[in-house]
Amino acid sequence: MRDLSEAPYLDLFDPEIGADPEPVFAALREQTAVARTPLGASVLHRDEIHSLLGDRRLISSIPHLIRLQGAGDGPIGALLESSVIAVDGADHTRLRRLVSRSFTPSAANRHRPLMRSIVEELVTGFASDPDGRGRCEFVSAFADHYPVRVICSVLGVPEEDHQLFGEWAEAITYVLSLELSAHLDEVVQAVGALGDYVTDLVDQRRREPQDDLVTSLVQASEDGDRLSNDELLSMVGGLLFAGVDTTRNQLSLAMHTFCEHPDQWALLAERPELAPAAVNENMRLFGAVAGVPRITLVDIEVGGWCIPANTIVFLSLASANRDAEHYDDPLRFDITADRETHLTFGGGPHYCLGANLARAEMEEALTVLSQAMPHLRLDGEPDWRTGTGIAGANRLPLSFAASP
Repeated sequence: MRDLSEAPYLDLFDPEIGADPEPVFAALREQTAVARTPLGASVLHRDEIHSLLGDRRLISSIPHLIRLQGAGDGPIGALLESSVIAVDGADHTRLRRLVSRSFTPSAANRHRPLMRSIVEELVTGFASDPDGRGRCEFVSAFADHYPVRVICSVLGVPEEDHQLFGEWAEAITYVLSLELSAHLDEVVQAVGALGDYVTDLVDQRRREPQDDLVTSLVQASEDGDRLSNDELLSMVGGLLFAGVDTTRNQLSLAMHTFCEHPDQWALLAERPELAPAAVNENMRLFGAVAGVPRITLVDIEVGGWCIPANTIVFLSLASANRDAEHYDDPLRFDITADRETHLTFGGGPHYCLGANLARAEMEEALTVLSQAMPHLRLDGEPDWRTGTGIAGANRLPLSFAASP
């Protein structure tokens, strides 16, 4: 095995790579499955990444990265101690087992009418224009509202509190970034406020069960085992992050992609049954989550390279999803293509718990939007997010025909 110190170097913090990583990834994939990075190692080939996502010799690096930024103690550390995205082994298996029935495809599909009604309501607010031309800033008009309203409604949060959850979600985004230390006070305040709210909501549902996800989580049990109060808070906090921020940004990426491929947008409007494929192709080619960090428990061999124990390993989902060994013409955006499954939802024990809900949410949104916003195009330069670990747009000005 070759020593990691001799591997090609990949500067994950280079702004030019952040703006367009594929040329660098493509060149590296020709040379190696593993690159050396400022933090440790990055794996680039789909085969190796798919295998490592399920390899129990690697564990979540989130607690480690939180400690590096001075937030290992206090409310943020407590939130992660019981979080399904941050724990491993038997604790992780137990948490997944307790809640998995709340996140099946059939459980997600129950909420499609709700999703559809929210999309239609939001679209009505900006898609009707007497001059025959519609315009909107997509993030503030739609993406900032739709995911938080969906996840709050699914959880059972009253409508008057949806804005609060949106504000907390925006702050909690930084927990999984390398910018946490710069936003620590903001995040600590949001986590504390969320904790107080969820504690009260859980108490209410214990007294008066409702037909909502919080009640399902409160009642979840197996062989007498139940989620503790801390675990319930961590579960809701994780759902708030995953159910709001990633979906919001994935939608903005999808709309930008369709602006660049108007034929595919028109095809989706004509054939709404392609919505699942449209979601998958968008997530493959332009996923909001570019990769997942892990830590090696022992020395491991990947593609002929030795990655030492206690090394942070970045599994590059963006590179895996464009690997020409697995995807024919991988840079082509085609919602009719028969593609191998993308890895943007991860894989193995940490496969995204809310994947079915997120898929349903995006499918309903793109179905309605494609029919309500024909002749879609950019109406100015997008403003892209930087540094949070989740790709997407801060602003996405769009123009479209107000009627087909």
